[in-house]
Amino acid sequence: MGIALEQEARANDELERGATAYRALYEHWERHQWSALAIDFTTDAHSFRALEADKREGLLWVFAHRFHAEFNVARQLAPFLLAAPSWELELLLATQTADEHRHLQAVLRVYDEVFGVSGFAAVQELADRHLDAVAETLYGRLEHYISRLDAERDPDTFLKAVVVYHLIAEGVVARTAQNLAAPMYERFGDFPGLAQGQRLVARDEARHIGIGVSYCRERMAIEPERARALVAEVIEEFTDVAAALLESTSPELADLARTGYGVEPDGFYAEAMRLLELRLRSIGFLA
Repeated sequence: MGIALEQEARANDELERGATAYRALYEHWERHQWSALAIDFTTDAHSFRALEADKREGLLWVFAHRFHAEFNVARQLAPFLLAAPSWELELLLATQTADEHRHLQAVLRVYDEVFGVSGFAAVQELADRHLDAVAETLYGRLEHYISRLDAERDPDTFLKAVVVYHLIAEGVVARTAQNLAAPMYERFGDFPGLAQGQRLVARDEARHIGIGVSYCRERMAIEPERARALVAEVIEEFTDVAAALLESTSPELADLARTGYGVEPDGFYAEAMRLLELRLRSIGFLA
């Protein structure tokens, strides 16, 4: 890893682990703009066409996760904006909404220019065909918590939604997939555009995780017992669901995990649990 990439990785780590002032999180967004139209996928398209069939299928499965993740988080951010308890937090969530739609646009370019699938409807249809039961269950739980913000905009409902969205969906599930997918491009061949896109998305998402961490730490400081109980409620459900999904993993899904991410399902689960502990320490829930 080059010096610049090492410095960026350290900066991302600092955003994810510590409380950051809302102003600093906004300034980070202003300083780190990028264009979904500027990434060159020419080499990636050649590399994809040269892949063996099982590896092409593994890459399509990984990007089905990417499409559904970005599509779901982009459309589900709107209730957060309406329920935000302060202007500063509302502003950050607005910048995050812009980020998520840009991420989705970058994924659509991958489908078009690398996989040869054009148009939102065609991409969604292909991604739906690669949507597995594990991912579908996790997206369902995400929507369950966030949809409650439409009717209940109180601080407790908002905190639980932040834990689910920022700490678990982005900080655990998405980050696990990114960490495991990073070496995939080298295993599969020459994919500089996909690697660059993932690096840019990861930098954005480090800030998103930082937004959640900062808000949760704020609530933990103001009312520690109440906030701890609410966080514990969400985490208990997530760990129960994750364990049940691991137990029910099909052989076909295990094969896709080995091809796409290069790990067994329990390896994905172990990385997710490692990151969950890290997130809980970052908000002061664990010592």
